[in-house]
Amino acid sequence: MPRMEDQEQNDSEQFEELIQGLIDRDYGCCNNFITPDTIKGLSNNIQRLNAAGKLKESGIGNQDNFLIDQAVRGDKINWIAGESTDPFEMIYLKKINRFIKHLNTTCFTSIKSVESHYASYEKFRFYKRHHDQFKQEKGRDFSIILYLNVSWLEAHGGILSLYPVGKSQEDIAPLGGRMIFFRSSDMEHEVHASNTRERNSIAGWLKNV
Repeated sequence: MPRMEDQEQNDSEQFEELIQGLIDRDYGCCNNFITPDTIKGLSNNIQRLNAAGKLKESGIGNQDNFLIDQAVRGDKINWIAGESTDPFEMIYLKKINRFIKHLNTTCFTSIKSVESHYASYEKFRFYKRHHDQFKQEKGRDFSIILYLNVSWLEAHGGILSLYPVGKSQEDIAPLGGRMIFFRSSDMEHEVHASNTRERNSIAGWLKNV
């Protein structure tokens, strides 16, 4: 088990890597944000949820304007409880809460909460270009994505395309343990299909409410 001082140093370096990426190119990317053992545990969680029929078809819009349309969005999801007692979800949530504390302390953000869900894309499923912030709601400040794909290869596809305003498109492979961080209202993004295997992640939002 790593010493507390080592963990804090590692956390700080990873958090600063995400923040500096946001400053420099409108998104942060950090590999090995979560240990491989925890990624494997979270990956097993989503597979068990799927086998038990607990992943539900996602939709677009909010509660007042909700629509399931697989021609636009094709993932299945299961929300993660903020007070989860699952050991791997607890590790994830504790680290995200440490990131929130770091953001609020060093960047003077006003993040008050996080919401997260598992997201699973079966083969040939995708999510067309979109923003994460609903027009009617302004609570989501930042989006985060943690990939759970063990032994992912370039040939598997399933890239995330980011479209920073006034900059070139960025394509990112969904490698297990990789964390992506960007402003929910600013960054259009798109999930491309994998034609060879399912593509799993945890999607989250850091909120000011």
